[in-house]
Amino acid sequence: MIKRPRTPSALLFAALVTLGSPARGAEAQAGIALTGSVKKSQDVDATVLATLPRQRLHVKVSGPNGAYRATVEADGVSLKDLIEKAEVGKSMDDNFDRPLDLAVVVTGRDGKKALFSWGELFLAGDSGAAVLADRLRPFVPHHHEPVAEPAIASGAWLGPGERASLDVSSCAGCHDGGKVPKVDVPRGICLVPTRDATGRRFVEDVVSIEVRQAGFPAPPQKKGLADPWVEAPRLVLPNGKSTPLSVKATKGLRRVEGEDDGIGLGRGFRGHSRFSGPSLAALLKSSLPAGTDPGLLFVVVTASDGYRSLYSGGEILLSRLPENIVLVDTEDGKPLFRKSGRLKSVARGDFFVDRAVRSVSEIRCVVAP
Repeated sequence: MIKRPRTPSALLFAALVTLGSPARGAEAQAGIALTGSVKKSQDVDATVLATLPRQRLHVKVSGPNGAYRATVEADGVSLKDLIEKAEVGKSMDDNFDRPLDLAVVVTGRDGKKALFSWGELFLAGDSGAAVLADRLRPFVPHHHEPVAEPAIASGAWLGPGERASLDVSSCAGCHDGGKVPKVDVPRGICLVPTRDATGRRFVEDVVSIEVRQAGFPAPPQKKGLADPWVEAPRLVLPNGKSTPLSVKATKGLRRVEGEDDGIGLGRGFRGHSRFSGPSLAALLKSSLPAGTDPGLLFVVVTASDGYRSLYSGGEILLSRLPENIVLVDTEDGKPLFRKSGRLKSVARGDFFVDRAVRSVSEIRCVVAP
């Protein structure tokens, strides 16, 4: 961000900028409804956000057609911390008592929705894959001409009230890179994806956050199976079409290699392994119907013993980490032990290994309504 001299009036303006402040005649921001599989449903407002740790990041915002819209600096709280405070708790019995198969759906005032998995928010070992930003300020390059708009020139953080009537449409005239159809500052409280390579899961003017269950029950738990092996797990597409994933069916898919020290939430260190296998992203790209929205897609991977995990379409198909989810078939240079099944799903972006699913029996793709 460019360093600007701070006049007394600019400092006063910065001091007045708060979440929902009524500057420029805007009304206070209404609370965001946090509902679903949480023990403490609530309206998230400035008071709630003020109790949580803050973080800042730069965001490239795209419009509905994917074209560049704006670059802003965002200040807010992690979606993880907000949901953790509401205390996740399944509202319906689905035969699986862990939150590994939960999704979080965020909706904006214009109806746009984006889905995140519980795992990408809670198992990465950091603040998670999304930030709920209540304060923004436009990014001004070092070689930018003097800015006439005082709200931007001051370098102040702008709450929803200040941004409600802020007009920066004239900025389009001085941008390089061809025609810029729209340049503006996003309105309201925004949901910012922190690990995505695109802006598909950026949600402007958030009005609701819902923690959802997978929507279908897990199979009965079968702990201690004598032989958990599944030769050809089923791939179930959103339209219900089912395809067996035989060795032949996965042979031509792009392969991914990696290695990691496995750390579980329950039992700690699980050993070091070198693994390789087909990319789940490659499988989905070749299998999903054209036009499937990755921002609303989720994939539930189930084991032969009933264990399961949910991965979002965003972390599979939109991630800055290419080939994020791997269908492992080889460890330490050898095929998996029979107790691990022919395929095991692994999320490379997770710090904890709890979403790894051994003896995969089904990969079910669902598009959230």
